[in-house]
Amino acid sequence: MNKSEIAGAGMAMEPEGARTAGEGPAAARTLPARKRVAAVVALAVAQWASPALAQEARDATQAAPATQTAQASQARLATETEAQPDPNRLQSVVVTANKRVEKLESVPMAISVLSEETLQRNNVREIEDVVALTPSLTQASGTTAANNALFMRGIGTVSVGIGVESDVSVIIDDIPIAVQFQAFRDLADVSRVEVLKGPQSTLFGKSAVAGAINIVTKPISGPVVYRGSAYYTNDHEWRLAASVGGRMTDTFGMRIAVNKSDMPGNFTNLTTGEKVNGSSGKTMMAKFTWTPIPNLDIDFMPQYNEQSNTRGVTAVNAFYRTTGSAANGDLARVPVDLSTAYMNGNPQLPATLVLAGIDPTNPDNRSVRRDFPTGISSRTTGTGLKLSYTLPSDAVLMSISSWQRYKANDSRDQDFTDVPTIARPGETRFTVGNSQFGSYDIRSKTQELRLVSPDGGALRYVAGLWWARNEIDRHFIRGFCVAPVRCAANSPSSPTNYYTDIYNVNKAVFGQGTWDFAPTWTLVAGVRRNLEESGFNYERSFYTDQLDRSTFVPGPVGVDVFSSSGNEDWATTGKLSLQKQLNADWMVYAMTATGHKGKAYDVTSGLRASAAFPVDPETSRTYELGAKANLFNNRLSIAATVYKTDFEHYQQNTSFVLPDDPTIYTQLHSIPKIRTKGFELDANMLLSANWSVNAALAYTRPSIVDWKNGPCYQDNTNPAIGGTGLGEGGSLGGWNRQCFPIRAGATTGIQDLSGGVFPGTPKIKVNIGSNYDMRFTSLPFRAFVNGNVRYQGDYQTNINNDPRSVNAGYTIADLGFGIREAGDRWRLSFRVNNLFDRFYIPNANASGPSFRAGPTSTSPNITVDSWVPPRDVFRYFSAKLDVKF
Repeated sequence: MNKSEIAGAGMAMEPEGARTAGEGPAAARTLPARKRVAAVVALAVAQWASPALAQEARDATQAAPATQTAQASQARLATETEAQPDPNRLQSVVVTANKRVEKLESVPMAISVLSEETLQRNNVREIEDVVALTPSLTQASGTTAANNALFMRGIGTVSVGIGVESDVSVIIDDIPIAVQFQAFRDLADVSRVEVLKGPQSTLFGKSAVAGAINIVTKPISGPVVYRGSAYYTNDHEWRLAASVGGRMTDTFGMRIAVNKSDMPGNFTNLTTGEKVNGSSGKTMMAKFTWTPIPNLDIDFMPQYNEQSNTRGVTAVNAFYRTTGSAANGDLARVPVDLSTAYMNGNPQLPATLVLAGIDPTNPDNRSVRRDFPTGISSRTTGTGLKLSYTLPSDAVLMSISSWQRYKANDSRDQDFTDVPTIARPGETRFTVGNSQFGSYDIRSKTQELRLVSPDGGALRYVAGLWWARNEIDRHFIRGFCVAPVRCAANSPSSPTNYYTDIYNVNKAVFGQGTWDFAPTWTLVAGVRRNLEESGFNYERSFYTDQLDRSTFVPGPVGVDVFSSSGNEDWATTGKLSLQKQLNADWMVYAMTATGHKGKAYDVTSGLRASAAFPVDPETSRTYELGAKANLFNNRLSIAATVYKTDFEHYQQNTSFVLPDDPTIYTQLHSIPKIRTKGFELDANMLLSANWSVNAALAYTRPSIVDWKNGPCYQDNTNPAIGGTGLGEGGSLGGWNRQCFPIRAGATTGIQDLSGGVFPGTPKIKVNIGSNYDMRFTSLPFRAFVNGNVRYQGDYQTNINNDPRSVNAGYTIADLGFGIREAGDRWRLSFRVNNLFDRFYIPNANASGPSFRAGPTSTSPNITVDSWVPPRDVFRYFSAKLDVKF
């Protein structure tokens, strides 16, 4: 373990008793400065190994000469990191949420931590698996992985354009990723995942307005260790992983990890016979650490990833007409004869043709027809460089630099079938399919200078300077239109061809101090001053055969060409908390913090002249009360939090469709005010030396406080009633009764959603896991059994609050078991995911085809539901072999 890991994102443990009530927070900090650093490092590594080793470390460091350096202590204790933990106590957990290593129960903020053991036991591969294990997180799945979004405490950003940043930041080894959807890839060589709840803008900047996910990969420590694993499932998913890492000499260490995986998918494309809705990836990560002089550590961290993702393919799983009224709650389903149903009411597209071989009334239908791919393929290359210099005062000065490039190609079969749905100009028969595709090119550079004070003393601080530049290029084509015929923008395929690029440059100065102003009282205060400059270019035509940027001919300026640059946004965010150590076991705190996310741009295919200017920045403020406890001689840890967070000028893309047009349109809104409030509980219990249990609960209530011009939902049982229909007691026919036209004569409208439900998150989400080890004194191996149960209640999926868009709750149970060598040199494990084969639909309003009960555009509508299955919607079995030598 090097000094950069101690001061930054490494794996270290604070010695027990360092923050007891009787001694006060500043106790046990009386050693001389150099000797104290050696002691902290020794105790940290040893505590992670076991309390017994920690005591040996205490004895050794107290007897060490004052000239002994931290590096010498690290080298001496390197071999101890492979020792077994004390079976009668919970392992200590540390986090780097405040950009310094701290014991979890001493940090006055809500944090959930997934340890390496938890990640391995649950076969965590991607960020979606982290969401399943963390009740405070939810995920919104888009048309491809590039449109996915992470929600923290019910709040996240759903956007199909590159001009809107996420609300939840993702950081890997002190380096934030430029765009959130880049995180939807294989997680390789991870040591722990810290879920930081609530605004984190003070230390982590923009894109952390709702929270942050801090991913820490495995550190370099101890002797060289080789590891390997192989994983296989009955539905043909496989993963291979290998790593080597450790200290080669006293001044040089390295770690190299490679992963390869493939999950074919859980849908069958009848057109090609291939599986879809799967993913595959290849990852290489390396760390090299060098100590050229005693006080300087240099870490070089290159990485490479290839990812291919076919998720986003939707399958029809409900096909019916409705009678009654959604407003009255008396809707009834009426079966539909497929022979009388037509896609978009077109006589050339009968359901028997476009859904050939598919039963659209089967709720778990897994068959689709596609003649164009859906998904995204990406390649990520990058590197990080960290320099850590220990000053004479034992403070650590750090420089963290990064460079990363992400290139991807995405595509989508937009007509959801394998037959032509578009007629070429001058033709009457359909001869062309409706498809969309594009590319991303994202370039990111960051530079941070950070000063971290020693752990000793009543006042501890972190201060720094931050600079980052992100550049994002996007090319997108949808539909079919070729020159010289000018295609209408509102034609059934809504053809578009655009190039756009976004840039933003961030500069910030930040600092946070922790002051033990009384024996059992601690004050934490932080502030960040941030300047963001941003802008964009956008040019569009409707000719989808123009594939070369050099010969691209856009439309007129102000209609199809927009640009804006040099838009500055100054912001100040802060954090303040007061912490009281009630006794040796209990700590309580009160905290408030603010968040800020910069200006947004509506650069999507539906861009309008009025949307060519920046949308206001999004801000947040949270209030949090919490308690943390470590009870029964470190056999039970509890963290409980109650919170309320308000967001103003919330940036949100909403989707809508127009009559007789299958295209999904989007528009960027700035919602005046939304709010989330709730309660969270995390607990870890050691019931016996061989039996551990962890539990987490989140009660989350996100709501729309103020939004008077929200989108409507369709209700064909509602005729137009009353006056002008402009909010004077009237309503818009074909839409819900609260919907009124945005202007006289309009066929689409708005509704007042103030007081409504903000979608995407259930009220209750619970996760419970357990592991039991069986030891045999006469055998060289041990057996183990583990299980996991997660529950979530029903929740609204659409921001328009359509009562038909509510997903039912469900409970999923997983069971694992296996054997391992007593020294953990090998482990063979088996697992059954979704043990009881519980079927559930995560996204009831996924996009899909439109049908009418007749071959005309005025025939009655048919309700068609589509879905995208999660990984474990059907029961599957897996086996995994892990080896270490």
